[in-house]
Amino acid sequence: MVDPSQIASAMVLINEGPFLMGSNNLTAAEQPIHRVDLAAYYIGKFEVTNAQFRAFCDATARPYPVAEWSPDGETTLAYLKERPGYPVVGINWEDAVAYCQWLSQQTGKKYRLPTEAEWEKAARGGVEGQSYPWGNEEFNSSGIYRANCGSDYDNDRIRKQDGFLYTAPIGSFPPNGYGLYDMAGNVWEWCADYYDENYYSQSPAKSPAGPNSGERRVLRGGSWFGGPQHLQCAARLWNYPRIRYASTGFRVAMTP
Repeated sequence: MVDPSQIASAMVLINEGPFLMGSNNLTAAEQPIHRVDLAAYYIGKFEVTNAQFRAFCDATARPYPVAEWSPDGETTLAYLKERPGYPVVGINWEDAVAYCQWLSQQTGKKYRLPTEAEWEKAARGGVEGQSYPWGNEEFNSSGIYRANCGSDYDNDRIRKQDGFLYTAPIGSFPPNGYGLYDMAGNVWEWCADYYDENYYSQSPAKSPAGPNSGERRVLRGGSWFGGPQHLQCAARLWNYPRIRYASTGFRVAMTP
């Protein structure tokens, strides 16, 4: 048995209640804006770290993550050892689910991935109508960097302007109104839901859990790699559940 104090994520309670989900300023996949009512839930204050995921791998003999695309080959055991406070990357959806199941067994709590609706409500920080977790300013307005994000896919100099060429240690940028860190940027985060670009037109108003089936899973939050348009609270992306990238990780949620 692993010492729970060494692996448990700091959690923030998001109270029950409605919020406005979606955006009319991105793509058709984020439309229409609709009101969603959620039960109370907990979500990780930070993204899951290398140290936490390494404990899982050591305890279960699961292979250490190696991304199918990595800028410098850092998603190795050495990366997990040398950067314990950085978000784990090279994680596919199945890895994230397996970690949540293991963490539940170790702690006796009900850890899981957040639903897409839970993730977006948490990202908004209790303020409706804002584009980003911190408000409506761009992530680098007035020379103040509010997230770890690249503004160019190929230019390392531009990506490094926020102080980090690749991932940043968790909590390197200010939290949102709920006290959650890196809800924009750093790494893309897996959600529990299947992805359907037309889901919002048929989504239930009470605790939506996504489509019943599909081939793709939801990613949220943007990352160090890619443009700032992905940092908006409502921005949606997807990938196939077995794909691993050096820009993809996750955070946990928990049912009270």
